[in-house]
Amino acid sequence: MIKEYLHQPYPFAQSRWKVIISISLFIAFFMLVFQPFGLSSYNDKLRIYFEAGYGVVTLVVLIFNLIALPLLIKDWFLVREWNVLNQIVWQIWILFSIGLVNFLYSTAFLSFTNGFYAFLVFQLYTLVVGVIPILIITILHQNAMLSQNLKLANEMNNDLNSTKELLQLDEKVCIMAENNKDKLEVNLSDFIYIASTGNYIQIFFLKDNELKNVLLRNTLKQAEEQLKNCHSIVKCHRAFLVNKNKIVRVKGNSQGLRLVLNDTDEEIPVSKSYSKDLKQAVNN
Repeated sequence: MIKEYLHQPYPFAQSRWKVIISISLFIAFFMLVFQPFGLSSYNDKLRIYFEAGYGVVTLVVLIFNLIALPLLIKDWFLVREWNVLNQIVWQIWILFSIGLVNFLYSTAFLSFTNGFYAFLVFQLYTLVVGVIPILIITILHQNAMLSQNLKLANEMNNDLNSTKELLQLDEKVCIMAENNKDKLEVNLSDFIYIASTGNYIQIFFLKDNELKNVLLRNTLKQAEEQLKNCHSIVKCHRAFLVNKNKIVRVKGNSQGLRLVLNDTDEEIPVSKSYSKDLKQAVNN
C-alpha cells in the first residue's frame, strides 16, 4: 500500500519564487534569533550580517535546486512521470544541500574542533527542522490536488453525458499554414486535435477511418485564430486544441486533468488555467 502511494502522480512545480524567498528569509530569521552552532560566541561586530548571510546562501542553493537543476537534468524531472517518491527524495536532497552549503559557509568564519562532527550536527538540525514538515506538506498537497481534480473530472464527465452535440457532417475545418499555401481541410466530425511542436502544428484527424496527421508550419495561436468561429474546437493547454465532441472521458489525478479522446490513444493534458474554460465549453 505504501509502495503504491509513493508511486502516485504528484504535481511538479519547477520554479516557485515565493517559496524560495520565503524559505531564505525564514532561515535568516532563524539564525538571527536562535543562533545555533555556537553563533552566540561569535562576537564580531559584523555578526548580524554573517547570520543574515545564511539566508543568502540558502537562496542560492534553492535557486540551483528549484530552477537550474530541473533544466540541467530534464530526464529526471519529467512532469508526467513525477510521483510522490520523487518529490520526497528531491526535498530531502534540497535539505541536505542546504545543510552542506551552510556548513561550508560557517567554516569560513567559525572554527570547529571536529569538522566532521560539526557537519553531522548541521545536517541533523536541517533534517529535524525540515523532514517532518516536508512529509506532511507533500501528503496533504497530493491528497488535496487529487481530490480537487477528481471532483472536477467527475463534474465534466457528468456534463459530457448530459450534453452531446450533434455534428453537421458537411461542416468543414480549414487550417492554413504560415505561407498561406499549404492547408488542411477536413470534416469537423473527423477532426480530433492539434498539438504545437515548436514552429509547427501537428493536426490529427481521421481519413477513411484511420488516424492520420499533418505537420504545418504555423503557431497554435494562429490556428486558434483561424478556428475561432468553430465553437467545438477548444483550447485545453498552451500546446493543444481539441475537438470537444471527441472527448470520451476526463481523467483526474493530483497532477491535473487529462482528456481521453475518440480515435486516438493519446491522452491530452489540461492546464489548470484552461480547466474552467474547458468545463464551460463542454457544458454548452
